Amino acid sequence: MGLVLGTARSWRAMLWRGARVIVVCGVLLIGADISVASSAPTPTPPVITEPFTPLPCHHGTTLGLEGCAEGQLLSTDRRVNKEVKLLFTVIPTAHQKQSFVQVEREWLAFRKADCSTMSAVFEGGTIAPLEYALCEVRDDEARSSDLYSYFGLLEEGRSDLPAWP
Repeated sequence: MGLVLGTARSWRAMLWRGARVIVVCGVLLIGADISVASSAPTPTPPVITEPFTPLPCHHGTTLGLEGCAEGQLLSTDRRVNKEVKLLFTVIPTAHQKQSFVQVEREWLAFRKADCSTMSAVFEGGTIAPLEYALCEVRDDEARSSDLYSYFGLLEEGRSDLPAWP
């Protein structure tokens, strides 16, 4: 019987030591995950690019109006890109930068879906591409306003930030 008790005690001791090893390994793994996450490179913000060659602007035809809308869109895209670039340089932490990049990517996906829905009303007609471009201009302008508000939050209590474009 003494042998059985001795064996039971040694099993308990082995289990206890094993549990400590598992806990220590778990802590080491968690520490490794934190160091890997903190050393991950900070992504760069997306830049809006358009897949079209701009048409000439002419107010007398639908195709010419589309060219005018494309010109407006390229202009608002440049403004949003400039604002995003500025914000990215003043966002203080890598985590906040990663969140900002994710939100920008999601906003670009939203803009595409939003404008596809809006222009679908005119699907098959010559006005559909014009409505799509004008929708993107409106969404760019709304985004620019949101970015300015975010800049205002970052600006609170700081005097070292550059001027808003």
